[in-house]
Amino acid sequence: MSKIEDRSNTAIPEDVMLARLAQSEQMREFFIQMWLQNPLLAKRLGRKMQAILSPLRRTASADFF
Repeated sequence: MSKIEDRSNTAIPEDVMLARLAQSEQMREFFIQMWLQNPLLAKRLGRKMQAILSPLRRTASADFF
């Protein structure tokens, strides 16, 4: 069997961390837009998702008008 390394003290380089954060933000924005464009999908995900999206819907409609 191979020995499992303890990586709890391993540092992540700043450029790698920033790239991962940027990718996470892109994924977050993609899913928010998908849920806003497909309210039935958001509804299937339950009340928690509706609570997350409700402030975004108000902001989006305020920006539209």
